[in-house]
Amino acid sequence: MFQTSGLRIIATTAAIAVITSITALSPAAAASKYASTDAFLKSTFTDGKFIQGFTPGKADYGFTLEGILQRVALGESKASLAPAITYNLENAALSGDASSRSGFLFDAKGNLKLGLAGKWLFTSAAAKANNLKLRKAIQGILESKIDNTGDLAPDTKANTYDRAWAVLGLEANGEKELSLAVALNMASHQVKDGGFNDGWTLGSGSPDGSGIVLQALASVKNLANKAQQVKLSKIISSTVAYLKATLVGGDHYESYGDYNINGTEYAAMGLTAVGKPNAAIKAFIASKLATDGGIQSPWSGGAGDTYATAQGAAALLGKSYLDLVK
Repeated sequence: MFQTSGLRIIATTAAIAVITSITALSPAAAASKYASTDAFLKSTFTDGKFIQGFTPGKADYGFTLEGILQRVALGESKASLAPAITYNLENAALSGDASSRSGFLFDAKGNLKLGLAGKWLFTSAAAKANNLKLRKAIQGILESKIDNTGDLAPDTKANTYDRAWAVLGLEANGEKELSLAVALNMASHQVKDGGFNDGWTLGSGSPDGSGIVLQALASVKNLANKAQQVKLSKIISSTVAYLKATLVGGDHYESYGDYNINGTEYAAMGLTAVGKPNAAIKAFIASKLATDGGIQSPWSGGAGDTYATAQGAAALLGKSYLDLVK
């Protein structure tokens, strides 16, 4: 799922050298057979701060935030993650705040990027960032964009990821009632095939859109009353059915004639979050591990791919993003 760029075909190659030493890892990560994956992912952060996007030297903050989440999932210590946490989560001048509205969380007109803000809020909670005042300011702006139906206001032109990350970010930061309202409203955006779209191909479901929605729904299900739980259970069941029906070879998803590793990873995390883990999907993702520790994509030439690893390392462990904020 390439939310920041909107591209599903990547013409670039992520050729990263094999990392031969691992530093500042927790004992749990050091003992893990995926310690090399954490080392690979850490190596993709420029100066320890951010993952570059498709423009050399320029950060892709969406992938950077998820890269932080994956490093947390892999057990990396907060001390090792400090440069990335400080740079992306604790620096109001860079991220933007309620007064300036000029950082990466805002567009050129000062409008909050809702999905990115939700992801930033969730990552702040998962990484235990020391940014509570800034977090509350960003959260307040996000909450102001939710209308009385529980949806993100029409003028925001919200998509699947905006809604799902808003739910995840709000719930992880204690806003239980509003996160539940947005989650319940997401049912109206489910497409006919039972899935949720990818924000670009609007008429059909996608594994990545469906996977992030499942994680969002699972995060609030226990907050719901009985009637609301019935509604959420129906949405979850039909989304799980969609993901099962669209598997290719019983273990992965495809797009543009090749395997869709990011979508497969997101689907795996979504299924895990709702208690329907799929061992075959997990094994498929593991089969794409390169010798450098990263997860391969169809365009990475046998090497680990930065963006595939930044969105899917947790799936190797049978985890979802919800495991990071328990």
